[in-house]
Amino acid sequence: MPTRGKALYIGEAISSVRAQSYADWTLLISENGPGGGELEDRLAPYLGDERIRYSATGSDLGAAQNHTRLLRAGDAPYVAILHDDDRWDPEFLERRVDFLERHTECGFVFSGNREIDEASQETGRSELVLSEGAHGPRELVPRMLGHNLVGIPTVVVRRSAYEAVGAEFSEETIAFDYEMWLRLALRFPVGYLAVRDADYRVHRQQVTMTVRRRGEEQVRLFEHLGRLLDASPGIVSDRKPLRRRLAGAHLSAALDALQDEDRSPVRRHLAQALRISPAAAIDPRAPAALVGLALGRRGSRALDRARYLVLRKGLRVHLRR
Repeated sequence: MPTRGKALYIGEAISSVRAQSYADWTLLISENGPGGGELEDRLAPYLGDERIRYSATGSDLGAAQNHTRLLRAGDAPYVAILHDDDRWDPEFLERRVDFLERHTECGFVFSGNREIDEASQETGRSELVLSEGAHGPRELVPRMLGHNLVGIPTVVVRRSAYEAVGAEFSEETIAFDYEMWLRLALRFPVGYLAVRDADYRVHRQQVTMTVRRRGEEQVRLFEHLGRLLDASPGIVSDRKPLRRRLAGAHLSAALDALQDEDRSPVRRHLAQALRISPAAAIDPRAPAALVGLALGRRGSRALDRARYLVLRKGLRVHLRR
């Protein structure tokens, strides 16, 4: 369980682990920071459980390195990463261990999920996007390129699969979990459970709700995914979905630049988007960028608010039912 800051919901997350029907687990909690203070006090009631261990990194390593630290700290055959604001149902681990024991070819297994808010009330449910069972790279990877199908709190990975693709999360993008799932899906079949047995919390404190320059992050991500496909020829024959997402990332980067002091990259990102995918011209972000250029600083506040609302909606983990 990676954590940092106030971690307002970490008690619920830990309690959901302790309630598991599958009892052979160890919970490693890694605080990305100096340690001590309010968070450590909040964890104290749980540390009497010998299955739960806590340590701090000592300084800010970044989210990707904190996740990698957790991978390297354990030795169990299966690995699950539960963020400190999400929750599992009691049968979560039992269901996934059983699946991976029966499907030894699969590198990881995931499922649908529910969405909850700051008050832990259900606000939505993801679609069940696949049939239950194992799905090979040629089936799954093209779909993952068009849209992230994998529910963030629903994944359990075989440790040997992590080791096979490199047990280290990429620091090149904020979407390092999605990048890792694609690395795994390019190498191994992936399992799917047609259930919703985990809660994904949408709230204002999430890193993805507060990070700036998301467009640049996305450009780097989709360019990197293209290189991963180059290294795995024959799995994806049509890269149009990836090109559309890369063009969209350039449009987002253009909007980012409108909110910065230096607006010079706006036209460059617009040109890149149209070169990669001419259909980007009808994306609402393209005229928004052009209008933003015309309005100058006057439109920055309205643009910032509009983008926050779009981002909040876009946080949903695959499609809602």
